[in-house]
Amino acid sequence: RSRAMDAVLLRALDSGRVEGPELFARLFAGVPLGRLLRFLDGRTRLHQDLAIGLRTPVAPMLRSALELPFLPRRPYDRT
Repeated sequence: RSRAMDAVLLRALDSGRVEGPELFARLFAGVPLGRLLRFLDGRTRLHQDLAIGLRTPVAPMLRSALELPFLPRRPYDRT
């Protein structure tokens, strides 16, 4: 789940749909720091992930999530 959310965020940033400084400023202003750090570490539950996701620009993030299955992928290297 964490890798999928990372992919959505990176796609939204890469496509220019969201601006990094604005996005992170909204997250740090709107989410308690401990919860945000657990989220960034991938240690939150699904309902917490969704609550944090609502602090992002929902439409651009959703568009990025919906297009991910149609993008070419590179193999995941665990090294």
